[in-house]
Amino acid sequence: MEYNKKESTLYGYFSKKTVCHLKIHQGMSTRHLQRALDVTLACKLTLTYGKYHLMMIHRQLAMSEERTSFQQAERTADMMNKMTVFHSSPTDFLHTQEQSADESIDVYKEYKQLVAEYSDEHFEPSIVDQFCKSVYEDEEHFIFFKPFCNLYFSVYADALLWYQQGKIDYDEFCWQFQELSWMDGHRTPLSGKKLKMYIATMREVVELYKSIQIPSCKVMRHDD
Repeated sequence: MEYNKKESTLYGYFSKKTVCHLKIHQGMSTRHLQRALDVTLACKLTLTYGKYHLMMIHRQLAMSEERTSFQQAERTADMMNKMTVFHSSPTDFLHTQEQSADESIDVYKEYKQLVAEYSDEHFEPSIVDQFCKSVYEDEEHFIFFKPFCNLYFSVYADALLWYQQGKIDYDEFCWQFQELSWMDGHRTPLSGKKLKMYIATMREVVELYKSIQIPSCKVMRHDD
């Protein structure tokens, strides 16, 4: 992917040296290693919580007695088609309780599969489950994380993980790590304010996970 440095401020935010430290490799300083591990953790939590949140939405729809009429669904589809580059039809917004229940089960399976795939000594499934439950039920915090985990934040998480895994190079990372417009599909560089908000949100996410992890680690050491 050809990338124009003049079109983005990311080269200013993420120099090659800075981004290089996101990859875990031998000889890293303790500080850089911990930062890279935290970045990986934040990305995995973003993508897994996105599945959990979607699962809970389908579950709520399955339990709801409210029904959307075809006329309402038609108006919603028409509005979405005017606002975004994604094509929608009325049937996309018509769901029976049975359909919602089935979709909840399907997304739950995707969630568990993703957790199992990411599982390692820094990403423990039982703690992830508690993390997702805590975030979902928290009505005072994570005000940006919850609505954006299936939108912009998932795009950033994918870009960071792909770069760490060597699937994309520096230029591709800078192109991927941009705000994606659902209106026209174009990518635009993050402003300094939005980037700081994202970083602060990811720190909050990592801190919550670690606050759940500490008691577990103590028990493990005691048992050993």
